[in-house]
Amino acid sequence: MKRIVAILMFVAVSFVSCQKTNSYKDKLFVDCENLEPQSLEVKSYNKALFSIDTADFVDGLKSIKNDYLVFLGGDLDDEMAVTYLKDFATDTFCLRINKMVERKYEDTETLCEDIKSVYQHLNYYYPEIELPSTYFYVSGIDYSVPSVMIDERGVVIALDYYLDNEDGIYDYVGMPRFRSLRCSPSYITRDLAESLYLGYVERQLPQKDVLTEMIKAGKKLYFIEAMNPSLPDSVLFGYSTKQMIWIKQHEGDVWAALVGNDMLYAKNAEMFRMYFGDAPFTQAYSNEAPPRLGEFIGLQIIRSYMTNNDVSLQDMIINNDVQRIFQSSQYKPRS
Repeated sequence: MKRIVAILMFVAVSFVSCQKTNSYKDKLFVDCENLEPQSLEVKSYNKALFSIDTADFVDGLKSIKNDYLVFLGGDLDDEMAVTYLKDFATDTFCLRINKMVERKYEDTETLCEDIKSVYQHLNYYYPEIELPSTYFYVSGIDYSVPSVMIDERGVVIALDYYLDNEDGIYDYVGMPRFRSLRCSPSYITRDLAESLYLGYVERQLPQKDVLTEMIKAGKKLYFIEAMNPSLPDSVLFGYSTKQMIWIKQHEGDVWAALVGNDMLYAKNAEMFRMYFGDAPFTQAYSNEAPPRLGEFIGLQIIRSYMTNNDVSLQDMIINNDVQRIFQSSQYKPRS
């Protein structure tokens, strides 16, 4: 009899343990391999543009226009527009970075498969969204412009943002080092998912207080993770290995400071800058503390909410009741 009771207790404990492992992460690994798109062609505008014979540039542009309307939708009989494009295509710096892109991305098969996987995950959650064609291009590294942009004509990905700072190329253009650390190929699908969220999914919330901004950031990051379930946290947040170690060790301390100093409902610009501003580190805590700590805490709240509640990604995103999400998350980091 005692043996039977012991076995039953073991089974019960095992069942509870299995239930606890049904975390947010388990929900993200969905079966979407049979969804569209089953194949994906990504056109390389930079290859087409930089291959044009400059002696016959106008006719060359017109010959590729229909394939690249997202870039060449304007009037190619406009002399000023053509001059701008020719200057770009013959600029020594642009030629240099295009060669770097061609060398680093000589084979884009794996990258295209990764992009296709993001699209399939989007299709799983939002089958009504119809995406336009996808293009690679060279931007000239204007880092004030997003590396991935989307409109009704196309999804455009600037591959010159993802060169791993080879030859110090980002130092050369004056990009801050903490920003250029995020310019590696591993960030392409992360940035793509972020652009998909901003372009198709995001529900605008007014900037109210720190907690609202954390929930808003957490929703976006959770969506990015849902599109890339295997994405490491270091890439998701754009943190270095040392920064990830710091925040994992001090998450409870950051949360205690937010709660203990009544900062969750703060509305002043200084608090928003401290917890959401991009920078090399968060000086108020430590030179080793990563930036955007509010985003990190926001995602932990959303992860906890998705673990402890039977709710879909879509319903979580459209739920604008910040207090209900926060309270239902049961978020309690260890000090």
